[in-house]
Amino acid sequence: MACGETTPANDGADDGVSTHTTKAETSGDGDGDPGDTDGGPGDTDDDTGDGDGDGDPGSTTGIKFDLNPASDGGDGGGVLCSDDLKQILDENNTVLANCEPGTACFEGECIEMCLAAGLSKGSIGCEYYVPTPPFYSNQSGNSTTFDGSCHAVMIANSWDTPAQLELSFLGQDFDYAAHARIPSGIGNNVVYDPIPPDGLPAGQVAIVFLSHNTNAANGGNPLTCPVTPALVNQDAVAFGTSSLEAWEMISDTPVTVYDILPYGGAASYLPSASLLQPRTAWGQNYVIANPHDTSGYAWLLAVAREDNTTVSINVSAPIQPGTIMIPPVNTPTDYVINAGETLQWMNDSQLAGTIVQSDKPIGMYSGNTYLRVSTMDVNGGGQDSSHQQLPHVQALASEYVGPGIPTRKSNMQPESVLYHMVGMVDGTELSYDPAPPAGAPAVLDLGQIVEFESTSLFTIRSQDDDHPFSFTQYMAGAISPHLGGCLNQCSGLGDEEWINLVAPAQYMRRYVFFVDPTYGVSSLAIIRTQGANGFEDVELACYGVVDGWTPVGNEGLYEVAHIDLYRGGVGQCAQSQQEAWSVAPFGIIVWGVDHYASYGYPAGGNARTINDLVVPVG
Repeated sequence: MACGETTPANDGADDGVSTHTTKAETSGDGDGDPGDTDGGPGDTDDDTGDGDGDGDPGSTTGIKFDLNPASDGGDGGGVLCSDDLKQILDENNTVLANCEPGTACFEGECIEMCLAAGLSKGSIGCEYYVPTPPFYSNQSGNSTTFDGSCHAVMIANSWDTPAQLELSFLGQDFDYAAHARIPSGIGNNVVYDPIPPDGLPAGQVAIVFLSHNTNAANGGNPLTCPVTPALVNQDAVAFGTSSLEAWEMISDTPVTVYDILPYGGAASYLPSASLLQPRTAWGQNYVIANPHDTSGYAWLLAVAREDNTTVSINVSAPIQPGTIMIPPVNTPTDYVINAGETLQWMNDSQLAGTIVQSDKPIGMYSGNTYLRVSTMDVNGGGQDSSHQQLPHVQALASEYVGPGIPTRKSNMQPESVLYHMVGMVDGTELSYDPAPPAGAPAVLDLGQIVEFESTSLFTIRSQDDDHPFSFTQYMAGAISPHLGGCLNQCSGLGDEEWINLVAPAQYMRRYVFFVDPTYGVSSLAIIRTQGANGFEDVELACYGVVDGWTPVGNEGLYEVAHIDLYRGGVGQCAQSQQEAWSVAPFGIIVWGVDHYASYGYPAGGNARTINDLVVPVG
């Protein structure tokens, strides 16, 4: 146990698949090949519909947008959009026009800002569903003090106007501002200021506290929120294999959203966090990445964007019995759920390689309730929970960078980092720069899972864009001896975590992001790409021009910098709000570590369609 812990594809035919309905029944799958929802051939509207797949004539009120899933948010015939969507650019990135307030750029035109953000399919958006992830001991379904640990979302307003939010759960509306705060200070000196009446200010970050149980604790350490959350002493999470609903959060201004469970820094001991994609960026086909099964329970979770959504799953391992139908291994099983409803599957082994298809966009999430990660540097640690929102198949790439982790080791040598791969296509041929790390595969097949570790930075790519794959990484358990920086005791620095890696093809040029102020150390791994003019500067608002770049391999295509924002709560970047930019695309991974606790996530990234692959569910 960790220090401080207590013991603890539907085609409408009768193909023999079983169907479970949570609230709504539909006949057939409604996908009407080719299965898009854009209002053209194959949508689920009739000929008078608006193309969103809900069968209605379209609404002229509210802020729900009907999106063409084929759009990539690209150029409009020689003109481009800036990554913050505020400017129209030419092919040389020269500004042609600034979008007026309330509008944003899409395909070279300025349109309504939330619509533009949704169509661009990036990590900035206005519409979110936020499911509460399973946590430690969730699989038992029995009441424990770990139940109801503080679940919070962090909102970064990268726009130039204040953001107002709408928050609801299980049909109940909440005043988000009553449960949200703007943090200032670091560590033991964090102050939580109220949201101004006109909303979250431009360029600021806020924490919205969603739920907790008042008796939530870990070995005497409270796991409650520092501010009264929206939901108190009521289950916001499904237990084991079951279903529930997700929080719905709507903003009138494009924002970036992350979640963390539990919120509270080192004293939580079991934290994990994720970048959350707006529901406008969701897809209809997933091959699941899932942490390995050395301990804890593996889980998958699906959320529907629209009513009467058919979700078909072909699981790679047996599923624990629960309150919904159990899908047999290697047998497609259908479920029908409505907007905001969730399906959760759990077992005591890895679920990577599971295939999921739906007839309308869904969000997919994956994790482990009690993750153990060992490498050449450390034989496991205190163990943590883990969760990530997953990119859909067509948002996956054929090239990634292994960026390492800002070292925790006292001798400043690179950490040995464990990576996790899942194949999407049989015969995926892989090449590396420099030479392949020990254990790295030369060929990867559909659903094949490979893990390997490396102390070096490297690039990994397949033969072409038609052979994408999933690539994620771990942080291993607590390290000692270490560099220090904890706010209080510090016998081990950091602990297990598992995160997505954003492919260079999905990098952005600007990020407004959040770091959790309750951790003693916050650091970044930054990856930049070589362009026509070489490597462009990356600037951090609090830091200036980033230095200390290390080449990746021998090809000269990428460089990586590992930097501390602050350590021991001290540093020129000791603040929650962070901003970085460059004239060329780059990636950022955020890490927070303290005594036997850690979290990580990409600061942002696109989820655009960059390949045409469809992986059938069976």
